[in-house]
Amino acid sequence: MRRKFKLFLFLCLVLLSFKPLAAQDSIILSFDAFYEQVLRFHPLAKSANLLPDMAKMEIRTARGAFDPVISTQVFGKQTKGDNSYTYIEPQLKIPTLIGVDIKAGMDQSDGLQVSEEKSKYDPATQGSKQVQYQLFYAGVSIPVLRGLITDPRRNALRQAQLLQTLNEAEQVSLINKLFLASAKDYWDWQQSYQKFVLMQQNFALADIRLNFIKSRIKAGEEKPIDSVEAWVEYKRREALLAEAKVEFNNAALLLSNYLWDENGNAMQLAAIVMPSAKGSEFQKIDLDSIQALSKQAEAWHPEVQKLAVKLNQTELERKLALENLKPQLNLEYYPFQTYTAGSRDEVDGLFMKNYKFGATFYSSIFLRKERGKLQLTNYKIQQGKFYLQQGKREVLNNIIVAYNELNTLDQMMRIQQELVVNAGLLLVAEETRFESGESSLFLVNQRERSLIEAKSKLVELTAKYAKSKYQLQWASGTRLF
Repeated sequence: MRRKFKLFLFLCLVLLSFKPLAAQDSIILSFDAFYEQVLRFHPLAKSANLLPDMAKMEIRTARGAFDPVISTQVFGKQTKGDNSYTYIEPQLKIPTLIGVDIKAGMDQSDGLQVSEEKSKYDPATQGSKQVQYQLFYAGVSIPVLRGLITDPRRNALRQAQLLQTLNEAEQVSLINKLFLASAKDYWDWQQSYQKFVLMQQNFALADIRLNFIKSRIKAGEEKPIDSVEAWVEYKRREALLAEAKVEFNNAALLLSNYLWDENGNAMQLAAIVMPSAKGSEFQKIDLDSIQALSKQAEAWHPEVQKLAVKLNQTELERKLALENLKPQLNLEYYPFQTYTAGSRDEVDGLFMKNYKFGATFYSSIFLRKERGKLQLTNYKIQQGKFYLQQGKREVLNNIIVAYNELNTLDQMMRIQQELVVNAGLLLVAEETRFESGESSLFLVNQRERSLIEAKSKLVELTAKYAKSKYQLQWASGTRLF
């Protein structure tokens, strides 16, 4: 009887223990350590981290439209060895953010057939064959109607500045999605590991019982049919163990998809690496915290920000389309400061003897292109407002869904823990009846199955609870890096 008592005590300890039967030299990998590795070296994380720099380059490209430009035109003609004319016209153009272009340059003419408009009229030099003339000027080009408020250059710069906000929101969105996917796969791995440990315990118990029954049959204390019952249960649990092992190995392989080293080489989880339960602990979240989280998400959630930026970009397009309804009227004025004609240098004051002015006018008669573009942007703005309205609603509902699931899983876990305890008590009672000859091995196995099923369900709920915690973080749009 003492031997039976020791065996009974050992079986109870094995069944009710949650300690994994892992090797002593195993390495525990927590989710925080795992995610840190993912965040540093995963290709998608690296790609997402390039988005802010790409936006800066877009801004630099747009600002390039306002860079000073140096241009030069050179024309020349030779007739029978004589220089008919040579024109050299270098110019510096400086665009500004207010739409005005500042221009400065020089017109140099030399030759026997210089055009009159490219030389200075001077009665003292009339009849002279050879003309040498240099004119230095500076002036401005001003859009009076179209282009005064905005133009394609300024619109492109503002679009690029909005793109920076858009890319930052996209960066948060991509990394948060990577966080959520990696968290789900990690807790699937942790769940499969716990089930594998449970099936190890389950199989070890069946092996002990089979040997125990065989020894009792040899001693004449049990019926031979009990060995068949014990053997069937042994093979059944062996199959369950093999299935759990495959699931655990496959979950480890899926988790390895997130692991890379600093050189961009794919890494594989070693067999001695085991998951940690850290992160699945109960976390009390009240309704006030959810309301504050929802208010924050409504303004700063990356998906909401992306929709808001796209709406702002469309409004900039409308502003440009509205500007293009105006006729185009550009005024140019160039006061000539100094010139050199022949061997004489002269200086003329501003608005005095030498200056050049001009006006350019353009307008479509029916403005169908411009009116169509404006109406199209109006429709896009309405569409963008609808998308933003729906996007905010989805974000808020996702938070509530995650919160409800978290609370429900917490209640289910508490219930399941009670079921595990009670299933254990029933097993102990059935074991006692079996030892006294009032029960059968079949009923003991059934009680053990109920306990194993209850523990397996608790493992599943624990993993779901952990995933729901991270689901809530993702739904709130919190920056997770």
